[in-house]
Amino acid sequence: MRKAMIIPQNEQLSITISVGEEFKSIVWKAQFDMDFNTECLFCYSDQITGYRVEDEFGKAGKVAVCPHCEKVNAIYA
Repeated sequence: MRKAMIIPQNEQLSITISVGEEFKSIVWKAQFDMDFNTECLFCYSDQITGYRVEDEFGKAGKVAVCPHCEKVNAIYA
């Protein structure tokens, strides 16, 4: 499984999260960003949700997650 890197413009270092990884919002300090009208890559739900996430070191990024199977579908800017 490939790892995807999130590199925000204002950060030199990044957090790492895998597409397909199970996403638990309590592990990543997560805040709702937007809804996407696209199918989940894993369970074919008709919508995925975007979150702004932050790790325990304050590094930030954005991920799109399926609300049904809770897997990361994409990393976006």
